[in-house]
Amino acid sequence: MKQEAWVISVNMGYGHQRTAYPLRNLAPDGKVINANSYQGIPERDKKIWETTRNSYEFISRFQRFPLVGKTAFLIYDQFQKILTFYPKRDLSKPNFVLKQIYSSLKKGWGRGFIEKLKSQNEKLPIISTFFTPAFMAEFFNYPGEIFCVVCDADISRTWAPLNPKLSKIKYFASTERVVERLKLYGVKPENIFLTGYPLPKENIGTKKMEVLKEDLKYRILNL
Repeated sequence: MKQEAWVISVNMGYGHQRTAYPLRNLAPDGKVINANSYQGIPERDKKIWETTRNSYEFISRFQRFPLVGKTAFLIYDQFQKILTFYPKRDLSKPNFVLKQIYSSLKKGWGRGFIEKLKSQNEKLPIISTFFTPAFMAEFFNYPGEIFCVVCDADISRTWAPLNPKLSKIKYFASTERVVERLKLYGVKPENIFLTGYPLPKENIGTKKMEVLKEDLKYRILNL
């Protein structure tokens, strides 16, 4: 029997969608759902997503301006920066961005999306390549399992939920550093799985991984 899941991403840059692409065959119809642009998304939810994206894109473009632009970007970047790894310490305190996300959730952001998934098949696990849909699912009591695929080599506090020790979200970690980060952020060790980064089958080949090995051979030769 085929194992199925809701595969969720966001179309805010290629990173999250690239991560979801190899998992698309798990979806009931073979399609990835974009949480910020799915069919029937409430206008209010759509505006929040667009505001988030537009703000980042504006600051990114604005940083091209000498002095003022770079200063503005540095200030903005402080809200989402990855703190130093050493010395290892408790980093579970929520940052500003995470608090803002949960403030929007309390006002109903994402409720319609999760209710839609529930109405279609609430037993399917959710696999999200972006943290916000995973937070939405937990906040609005999605009954199925919730997984979050990390698509970066290191991550900020924003990737872990507001109350990580009470969360049921499970993480597929791309690197050992991400595993350790999530622990520092308060995520329970039993909810963290070191899986590496998902690759499309066309980049791997069969179980013998002949395509992957051939590509790796050329990469090594060109080092």
